[in-house]
Amino acid sequence: MTDQNYMLQAIQLAKQGEGWTNPNPMVGAVIVKNGRIIGKGYHKKCGELHAERNAIASLTESAEGATIYVTLEPCCHYGKTPPCTEAIIEQKIKRVVIGSRDPNPKVSGKGIKMLQEAGIEVIEDFMREECDRLNPVFFHYITTKTPYVVMKYAMTLDGKIATKTGASKWITGEAARAEVQHMRHRYMGIMAGIGTVLADDPMLNVRVEGWKSPIRILCDSGLRIPLDGQIVKSAGKYRTIVAYADSENTEAKRKRLHEMGVETICCPDENNQVDLKKLMKYLGEEGIDSILLEGGGTLNDSALRAGIVQEVQAFIAPKLFGGMNSKTPVEGIGVRFPSEAVKLKCTDICQIGEDIRITCQVCGKEQLTGESGVLAVKAKKVLEGTKIGDSIAVNGICLTVTSLQSDGFTADVMAETIRRSSLGSSRAGSKVNLERAIAADGRFGGHIVSGHIDGTGVIRSMIREENAIWVSIGTSPQILHLIVEKGSICIDGISLTVAKVDETGFQVSVIPHTGEETALLEKVPGDPVNLENDVIGKYVERLLGIQKNEEEKKESGITMEFLEKFGF
Repeated sequence: MTDQNYMLQAIQLAKQGEGWTNPNPMVGAVIVKNGRIIGKGYHKKCGELHAERNAIASLTESAEGATIYVTLEPCCHYGKTPPCTEAIIEQKIKRVVIGSRDPNPKVSGKGIKMLQEAGIEVIEDFMREECDRLNPVFFHYITTKTPYVVMKYAMTLDGKIATKTGASKWITGEAARAEVQHMRHRYMGIMAGIGTVLADDPMLNVRVEGWKSPIRILCDSGLRIPLDGQIVKSAGKYRTIVAYADSENTEAKRKRLHEMGVETICCPDENNQVDLKKLMKYLGEEGIDSILLEGGGTLNDSALRAGIVQEVQAFIAPKLFGGMNSKTPVEGIGVRFPSEAVKLKCTDICQIGEDIRITCQVCGKEQLTGESGVLAVKAKKVLEGTKIGDSIAVNGICLTVTSLQSDGFTADVMAETIRRSSLGSSRAGSKVNLERAIAADGRFGGHIVSGHIDGTGVIRSMIREENAIWVSIGTSPQILHLIVEKGSICIDGISLTVAKVDETGFQVSVIPHTGEETALLEKVPGDPVNLENDVIGKYVERLLGIQKNEEEKKESGITMEFLEKFGF
């Protein structure tokens, strides 16, 4: 057998932990000596032994000189179980073949380094693509601290999820419905909207003996959930969380729900609807790593606009409902042009009974390339005293106001601005930071910026430390060379103090006030940001000719000696 055969066995072992390991990853391990498998194991359940230690526990002979094939980098820290690297070293295993890299900062690269320092040969990235497919949930959750959301729906061949009367049982056949039970077991949470609850009175549990049911999450802005419905009556058996927005008229209802075992979380947006991004942050803090979204068209639309969906699974039945009043999977007002569509990448198509399931990944936000346009912004604070022709910085980009409304303004955006900034990645509904131009006779605070950004960066991580959030941003050397510790940087128009600088980026610490008054903490790792260096640093660089070649430097009469002579 080859290395590939052994890793394939490890992958199949890992899959046996599906639905039980959350929020930990699925991992499989196979130990081979002299061409024979002498031990194998997988991570069975969160809190129990990891795959490597289970494989070692199953050994039929000494592992000295053996090779272990493991689908994920072995851990090197103490959690609920001791580190696997120690066990591998103790067993005198000679060679470790690893599939996926562990993005967990506690492990990433450290486990491999520990093994190498012990004299063990380490093969990295072996069948990495196949191993990565095991744990999209874990990779997303460990890097963003928010749940991986799978939008699931069943529809007819003409795209209907219910008839004109609202009837939807049953669109798909028994085989597809059985697969949905498996999906509910696989993910930690299941989310639906109040419309679904009022129409169907569902249980949202798993109806297969021996499988676990997900945590039930309901989006109910007005807290209309019936006290006599199945969800509430079974809250003592299945953990249930209701997210709402109306905090003024719901006190008595909340109290009654709590008495019946229902948890509630108030997370309103500016329209007094449930803010799905805030809800995802809360659920992530609760340790919920994944959600199966079984919403109707309204909730699905809101989830897509909020950008919380990572995967779509559509079950398509060979039926036709017809009718312009029949329900569709995604409602709302829709997009204006095909170019504004939510783009998906198909990863799998399979037949389940008579039905077809299509699985797609939601593509990341695409930046416009050289397209100009008009930006319309809804705002209040910046409008006072603003006139057409005035400048307003939008995410740190200085734009000219072209029209004014009672609740907002518009600005023309040229192609060059879109090419050089992150503005093109914004969608309708995205929050932006706004700042008016400073008045010449007013007080000055912060560092000197012009609203003419120097480039962009990418958020690498966001980590909470007590009441602050550490935001790490990667950027290019052209921007990084002017960033210094304790100096200033403008991120999406927010003046912040640089706390740390490394070879590829920098870190800032965001206090609660800044987080509440700006949109910075609405972003997630991977999102782009606009960056502007302190203008003084740029002028000093220019005057000193730091970036010039030697010939150009000779032409400048300004040197360090010159500046020292005149008191600089």
